[in-house]
This record gives sequence, C-alpha cells and structure tokens, in this order.
Amino acid sequence: MGGQILGDRYQVERQLGKKAGRWTLKAQDIQTDSPVILKILFLDDGLDATDLRLFKREVDALKLLNLETTPRYLGYFEMEMPTQDQAMVLVQSYVDGVSLQTYLGQSRIFSEVEVREIACQALEILDALHRHEPPIIHRDVRPSNLLLQPGLPVATARVCLVDFGTVKALSANTTAITMIGTDGYLPPEQSAGRVLATSDLYSLGATLAEALTGKSPLEMRTKGLRIRFEEFVEVTPDFAAWLKQLLAPSLENRWQSASEALAALKQLP
Repeated sequence: MGGQILGDRYQVERQLGKKAGRWTLKAQDIQTDSPVILKILFLDDGLDATDLRLFKREVDALKLLNLETTPRYLGYFEMEMPTQDQAMVLVQSYVDGVSLQTYLGQSRIFSEVEVREIACQALEILDALHRHEPPIIHRDVRPSNLLLQPGLPVATARVCLVDFGTVKALSANTTAITMIGTDGYLPPEQSAGRVLATSDLYSLGATLAEALTGKSPLEMRTKGLRIRFEEFVEVTPDFAAWLKQLLAPSLENRWQSASEALAALKQLP
C-alpha cells in the first residue's frame, strides 16, 4: 500500500500492524506535511461486533486526550475498499520514539537512576489521565507502550505513553474508560475485571522491574503474585521499598494514586 493516498490526504508509508480485519499504517498528511497513524477497521462479513465497539470507543477516548506525551485524535473517515467492502479509519498523531521493549530486546538493562527518571515521567502522564473527567485508565502499561523520545540517553529523553487501541468500555459505575491489559503486567484486581486507576500503577511497576532486571514479570512472579525483582538486581533500599509498594498485589498496600507515588519517589534520597 506504500504510496497510496487514503481519504484524499493521507499518503501511506508503511504498515505497522495487521490483525484480522484491522490494519495500522504510518502515513503522511499531505495537507499539513506531518506523519500520522491510520487505524483501519474493515466492515466485512468477518467483522466481530466487539471489534466495532472497541474501535468506536477508541475514537471517543482519543478525543478526550490533549497531552504532548500521548497520541491525539486528528480525524475519522470511511472509505470503500477494492473488494467493495467499507472501512472505518481513525487518524491519530504519530508519536515518534523508541520503546523500552526495543531496548530490552537488545539486552539493554536500565540503571536505577534511569528507571527513576522513566518512572517520574510515566507517573506524570498517568496522573494527568487519572485526573481527567471522566478518568482515563490505560490498563495496558508495558515496555512496548512506553517510548523514549527521541531515544537514549534517558536523561534527555521524553517518556510517552502510546497504544490506546483496546478501549473496553465507559463504566457506568466508575465513569472510567478502561482498557484490556497484557498478562504479566496485570494486577490481581484487573484480572478479576475491576476498574481502578491503581491498576495502572502496578502495570508500571512491572514495567520498571523488567527495565531494571531484563526479565519479564512472569519470570519474577511467585505464587503469591509478588514480582520479586530484588532477587535479580541490586538497588538502593529506599527505591526497592518504593517499587515494592507500587507492585503490591493487595490494593490496600499499593500506592493509592499516581500523584502519591510520584511525590514519594521525588522525596527519595
């Protein structure tokens, strides 16, 4: 599809992802000369009703975001495919950067100083999302969704949170937009279907533990669901205690908000 123009203004550069009935493309907006992401959902006989609901909810969720460190909603259109099937297209801003997962895949392990900086910036993003009205709970914080912009070194990079593509629902009880998570990064309450902002804190903690150790959370998890990162890396006692509280399986023992966790982290020696 490279070179093809969609919606009379978006020139396709390359495909970033492909699942049944869904494509993710990087394109260039020829009107503004800026890169964008196109998320395409095919309205064919194989369309699952759930996929349609998720797509529409992603559109609604992105419309609420106006942060420099997350994707932004840019537009929406429908088009006819060569097969004469219809397709829905979501246009969002392109967030450039290198994911933590990319570095971990290259056997790059991050120091405590680097992880503290990543944690501070990530918590600032989560605090902004959780303070939104209605609150936005990402529920899929993991290394592939945290980007360093433009890349290393961490000290001069900006942390961005991406992939708002699995919006689940607007909860009538909690007025929170929720998202499906990834095994290994999910806290116990999220696996049970509860909608809580502190679930994002656990997922961030699991991501930070992996950045420190180079090991996936599942490799470090015990039967009690505790991620014992301290058995694989040496960090200062104060930071270890802070991260353990971020990773507490029980809600009452975990930091109660992103702002609380951030304030405590900034006070560490």
